[in-house]
Amino acid sequence: MASLLQERMGNVVLLTFNRPDVRNAVDEELSRSFARAVRQAVNEASAVCLRGSGPVFCSGGDLAALADDDDRALAVMSEMRATLTMLRNAPVPVIAYVEGLAVGGGAEIAASAHLVCATPGAAFQFVQAKLGLSPGWGGGAALAERVGQGCALDLLLTARRVGVAEARNLGLVDRVLIPAELPAYLHQQAFQDRRLASAVTASLRRDEDGLDKARREFERLWRGPGHRESVRRFLRGK
Repeated sequence: MASLLQERMGNVVLLTFNRPDVRNAVDEELSRSFARAVRQAVNEASAVCLRGSGPVFCSGGDLAALADDDDRALAVMSEMRATLTMLRNAPVPVIAYVEGLAVGGGAEIAASAHLVCATPGAAFQFVQAKLGLSPGWGGGAALAERVGQGCALDLLLTARRVGVAEARNLGLVDRVLIPAELPAYLHQQAFQDRRLASAVTASLRRDEDGLDKARREFERLWRGPGHRESVRRFLRGK
């Protein structure tokens, strides 16, 4: 059974962690598969959606498989850090859809997505401090960008579990969706049209290269037939 499932929902690629018997913990095989899939998806799809099989989105590194081999554990850490950097810098939207618990490195993955959607019963817990660790996959910085440094420190140092209502208030969750609502959400034009999705994503970047790309993408969209037809419909009151 594949540890990572890949499917398409139109032009959106869905990547599903598929090790439910170990709470979707990341071992070497899943880390490699995830890195390859993310690299391909961000270069081809109009958006990427991350999910987990079973009641846990992802529980982070597979301690049972990695705890006794420092070299393997650190290799997985390095690869996952690089993959989460790819997610944060992706030219198209990356959505984490958390249906259960996102814990440890799994919470880092969710925080590194551009959009975090969750079901009403989902929860997040950065448990690394309980294991004598700091966030190893680069998700600490992503969390701080989402919720602020003070709040991020509180979540990391206390390792407390946060439900959806609080996570929504903190800025860790952007949208609450039940599973039946996810397809309609992802089938919106702005997720399905790679050029539009890329342009909107680029418009949020603050660095000079990002601002320049955002300008160029806007000009390209403005001159394109999709914009002109949308304007015609708008002016007709449709």
